Amino acid sequence: MRNIARGFLSTVILSMVIAALLSTIGAPAFAQTTAHQRVGVETKDSFEATIGTSVEIFRFDTTKTNAVEIDPAISLDLLFRRRFGLSFEVPALVWIATGREAVPRSVGAVGDPEVTASYTFRISDWRLNASLSFTHPFGIWNPYEAGEKQIASGSGYPKLGALFSAVRYLDPIVAGVSLRGETCFARPERSGTSTRPLILTANLFATEALNDVVALSASLSPKLSWPRYLNGVPDESGIVYSLTGSASLVFSEKDHSLRIGVSKLLSDYSAPVAFDLGFSTTFRKKE
Repeated sequence: MRNIARGFLSTVILSMVIAALLSTIGAPAFAQTTAHQRVGVETKDSFEATIGTSVEIFRFDTTKTNAVEIDPAISLDLLFRRRFGLSFEVPALVWIATGREAVPRSVGAVGDPEVTASYTFRISDWRLNASLSFTHPFGIWNPYEAGEKQIASGSGYPKLGALFSAVRYLDPIVAGVSLRGETCFARPERSGTSTRPLILTANLFATEALNDVVALSASLSPKLSWPRYLNGVPDESGIVYSLTGSASLVFSEKDHSLRIGVSKLLSDYSAPVAFDLGFSTTFRKKE
């Protein structure tokens, strides 16, 4: 447990050091407010609505069959006076078997929807954000139902999350860190009631504008997951540490954005590479 916590803290500290170095390197060259930042400060949109859709695709192999898993999601982000935010996301899961004898060939289900309330403010070149989220256990999670329908699209836990992020603008680079904590409330099971007390996720991310349209983005995300507690007794698995890395190209023009990326669980060399595709469009109303 100590080694896991040490690894998590080491990754977080390394992320903070890299972010600080980016800030230090960028400060002399961008001490004055750039045109891009001035637009961000002076534009007074009283209301913004962003509609987005995304899909993650990766190969999913088991001892019984080979398949491709597709995780689509739709989202709606509302921003009032560039400070108060309200977001909704509805994920889903689609499983497509590639084996000739697989039955069924494909199956899909809706996941656990999430609603998030946030507050954003700026201090100099830093953009700070604090948010609270709630996830409703709508997806399929019960082992018997999942076995019958051959798909599990949810966790079964009502989930409460809190996140804080800090983003630094160093045009053409945007870098930042975030820390998210989640707790899963009681889930009734056949043998009792289970909970997951805490899931901690840190994230170091950076985006560099290559030109007026294309940007390159990368992130590194360590995660600590506390074990499931069944009737107050923890599982023998203990605290689990994982590390995920991702990279993507972002194409932006006016109020539209397209993202193409890849991600991989770096703490498990056998984990498949996931391909990610996302598109969003924003509607604005100025004061």
